[in-house]
Amino acid sequence: MIKRVIVFLFIFCLLSCEPVQHAQKKKTSSQKPVYSCLTSQSACEVNTEFGRFTLLFSGKESKGKLKTELPFQLQLRFEPISDKYQVANTGGYLEGKTMFMGKIPIFFEQDNTNIWLAQTLLASCSEEVMTWQLWIQVEILAHDKKHQQEFFIDFDSVRL
Repeated sequence: MIKRVIVFLFIFCLLSCEPVQHAQKKKTSSQKPVYSCLTSQSACEVNTEFGRFTLLFSGKESKGKLKTELPFQLQLRFEPISDKYQVANTGGYLEGKTMFMGKIPIFFEQDNTNIWLAQTLLASCSEEVMTWQLWIQVEILAHDKKHQQEFFIDFDSVRL
């Protein structure tokens, strides 16, 4: 009788448990990133002759600055001034402004008609607060011609 009770309790405990990693994956996969303009950004919107570009961040931040060594996402939106303007290709790179640490390429993937997403992270350096320049390069198709558009924004990061 005691053996049956012990076996029953053992099986009950095994069936009622869920691995911790599995439970965490469920929570994070259902959460969509929240994009916002950082208070340390030099500009959230850039107006060009073809339309307005909005650049938003999603990631761990502290007082308007991104935290280094943690992945974050970029969201690039394009609001054309005419239906004749379409983005054919987009990309970019990050480089340190406070301290040059090389160029970090940024690869955008189209998420929606006029929305592109990219994921990257920042390296940590000896500075407590570092200013970065994010260069965006866009190829716009207008009247069957390709036009190059390039602009940058500055933003800050803080070490972990």
